[in-house]
Amino acid sequence: MVENDRFLVTNIRQYLNSDNPKLGEDKLIQELSEFSCPQNSDIEHFLKKSAIEFTKKNQSVTYLVFSLKSMALVGYFTIALKPLTVRGERVSNTIKRKIMRVSDFDSQTQTYTISAYLIAQLGKNYTDGRNKEITGAELLELAWSVIEDMQYCSI
Repeated sequence: MVENDRFLVTNIRQYLNSDNPKLGEDKLIQELSEFSCPQNSDIEHFLKKSAIEFTKKNQSVTYLVFSLKSMALVGYFTIALKPLTVRGERVSNTIKRKIMRVSDFDSQTQTYTISAYLIAQLGKNYTDGRNKEITGAELLELAWSVIEDMQYCSI
């Protein structure tokens, strides 16, 4: 959980893995039902129809962002871990040495594979003007804070 002076960021696993009757999957579904993003229906659809299943399958993890002032859901973001492949002949020797420290090299294909965090989804909640409680830059900053924290978690 990430918190600053304006926002609380909650991993939806806290709902899914809870024995607390105030949480749980039903409460999460209710919370998500109040999210609206008319500017991009894919953002809304993912949160309501796919986020829970993707989290259960460990394909990604969705984080809900609440305003501490109103305690309303103001946005969300989803983080996924994805492999990036870099072809060795495309980079300088200096870059290769740096990449080698954090990647796997495939000698057959001459490629380096690196794990990278991906902000897979990002959306603001437009229900009742809640989108005005957070900027896109603030939402990205919160996502970046979660990624920084993930880098120090043990696997």
